Amino acid sequence: MQSTGISARQLTDELMTFLVTTMKTAQSEVFKIVEELDLSMTQLKMLFVLDGSDGELTPSELAKLVGLSPAATGRAVDALTRQGIVSRREDAADRRVKRLALTDAGLQAVGRITAARHEGLMRLVEPLDPSQRAALSVALQPLLPAHADDGTMCTENPG
Repeated sequence: MQSTGISARQLTDELMTFLVTTMKTAQSEVFKIVEELDLSMTQLKMLFVLDGSDGELTPSELAKLVGLSPAATGRAVDALTRQGIVSRREDAADRRVKRLALTDAGLQAVGRITAARHEGLMRLVEPLDPSQRAALSVALQPLLPAHADDGTMCTENPG
């Protein structure tokens, strides 16, 4: 393999610049959605943690994952439950245990934010010519999770 002379540090710096740029292209729309949904940054984090979980979480599991005290987590979850974004139910095996999950409204909120981020990224890649897009796609393949090939990472059909 031929060396390009680019160190891991240089590539990391370039990727970081790219990621910050992509986030900035969508930030005003994301902030608008977050404001419209009346979410705190903590609640926003909780939505994405719940969305990324493989099922329901207990309040203590959620607290650990977002780095909050159980009391602070409980207050945030109470607000999300009142808004209809998160559901809370008793565990079938132990009624003392509560299970948290996103409701349909919560899934829609995450979907709207993800779509806004997707559109911001689209604005960056649209100006590339087809050969640049192809080269970027090939370069990204080793960094993508294995399930990315099945289309689950996209919010809509590529156009």
